[in-house]
Amino acid sequence: MTQIISHIVTKVVSDSIKSTVSGKPRPEGGVKDTIESILVAFILAFVFRAFVVEAFVIPTGSMAPTLMGAHMRFTCPDCGYRFATDFRTGEDLDAPSRATNRVFSVICPNCGYRLPRDSKDDPENDATSPAVHFGDRILVLKYLYQISEPHRWDVVVFKSPANPEVWHYSQNYIKRLIGKPGESIMVVDGDIYVGHKTDKLTDYQIQTKPRSAQESMWRIVYDNDYQPKGASDQRFVYDDKGRAISEDPAWRNPWSERPGGSGWSTGSNKPGERVFTFNNAAGGSVLQFDPPANSLNFPLSTWLGYNVTSMQFGGSVDTYRGASNSIYDSVSDVKLNFFYQRQSGDGPLRIKFSKNDTTFTAEITRDKVRLLKQVGEGPEAEISAAAWTQPVGKAHVEFTNVDYRVALRIDDKDLLVTTPDQYRPDIADLLRAYETLARASRPTVSVGAANQQATLEHVSLWRDVYYTNRREPGQRDAPRWATPEEPAHLGDDEYFTMGDNSSNSSDARYWETPINLPDEDLNVPAGRVPGRFMLGKAFFVYWPAGHRVLNSGIIPDFGDMRFIH
Repeated sequence: MTQIISHIVTKVVSDSIKSTVSGKPRPEGGVKDTIESILVAFILAFVFRAFVVEAFVIPTGSMAPTLMGAHMRFTCPDCGYRFATDFRTGEDLDAPSRATNRVFSVICPNCGYRLPRDSKDDPENDATSPAVHFGDRILVLKYLYQISEPHRWDVVVFKSPANPEVWHYSQNYIKRLIGKPGESIMVVDGDIYVGHKTDKLTDYQIQTKPRSAQESMWRIVYDNDYQPKGASDQRFVYDDKGRAISEDPAWRNPWSERPGGSGWSTGSNKPGERVFTFNNAAGGSVLQFDPPANSLNFPLSTWLGYNVTSMQFGGSVDTYRGASNSIYDSVSDVKLNFFYQRQSGDGPLRIKFSKNDTTFTAEITRDKVRLLKQVGEGPEAEISAAAWTQPVGKAHVEFTNVDYRVALRIDDKDLLVTTPDQYRPDIADLLRAYETLARASRPTVSVGAANQQATLEHVSLWRDVYYTNRREPGQRDAPRWATPEEPAHLGDDEYFTMGDNSSNSSDARYWETPINLPDEDLNVPAGRVPGRFMLGKAFFVYWPAGHRVLNSGIIPDFGDMRFIH
């Protein structure tokens, strides 16, 4: 912004001088008015920057993919899915324009394809010396929190309490606000729980994200619109001489028809076919999502394709086969999204999710929707229902189970939503699993249909952010705060912040140095952000992540300009 203003001022002054030197008369008072306008512009710009809005650059990937720091971009040669991976910067937070002489393990988060080491056909889209793109530039509402209280799930900018011996509280951080003054924060099984210092852990309450924030925090599991072209071929890995040295597993569609029924077709044997069809007027069948179908991208787990390149162990410049065999936690907070059109028949469409020992089913018929719940091997029981008239055309269906809240949303309207009385976490059971290091079972996801002819288009499966409370693959340290052993108890003017990229975020969970500034009468325990360190709320990406051209300036992706939630 400063460079732009400087350029404008320079041009205006230059034009004024040229006009005077050329002998062309200027209107009386023209030079004086121009100088006054420039001064007013400068004053307004500095006042605006100091008290209203300031621009910041995202340096790291701790908030990815909500906000992008320095990163590398790729397009999967097999399925066409576009994705980004982290480029970890040093302590100076600077990044080169290209990762010269580096070879990364780059895996498509959608289909699990490992990008080639070298590609003669597409050298700008392989794992060797990729271009580095710079972080998003954002606008921050400064001093907003002087006149209004911060809200949980706000994306906030603050002076970091981390590494005071290095930064001296001058480094700006951007994270999501998780805890507010007077609260106690605990992370269990990927979710945020809030209580108070005197509460039992089993009395803490789970925190549900608002829809605006939740939409920014979904992570891709599989989008059927990006179906690989070479689905039946083995994916060979080559050495630098072009010789096949090993092979990754062949891709297969993770959606498959469960044995014992008939009617579903996923189009896997038809190149370019991305529509699921059901055709059985007198029977039913179930389409099941199978996570082990493609093992390199660990579907429905805490694995995140963005982090693979930052998790390469050692200092080698070639980590092409690295970071593939780690143990990840299962994630059962999911969303299934598709467009449903019934051509004939009156049978139901049934979408089913499981989480731990509880299974929910959303049942859609021509004139009604129902939500059913089953615990363990017990009977399936209806817990809510609503009238609904199926349109002649396509209906946009979203079924979600997130933060212990199940919702069926059709054509952008919530038709069925669980209440806390209908569905709540068993915190005692979750704490026992944490203490015994037990990992949650993988969720099941399925779509069943009967007695109808119908199509499902644009089918995609997503999973929620999973906040970690123990050491993850590639991490050096385990979290210090917000664990069941050490809930983060916040004082009257203290906040708790965490990154959306939880397993790759140096946030309040890890800070170990208290803030001790006696001259400012400030003494705050480690892991907290004092209110006076809060700079403002991030609200808009005005210059989306771009890359350098000849090391001078960047090209932004203006199509990605967006509000921050």
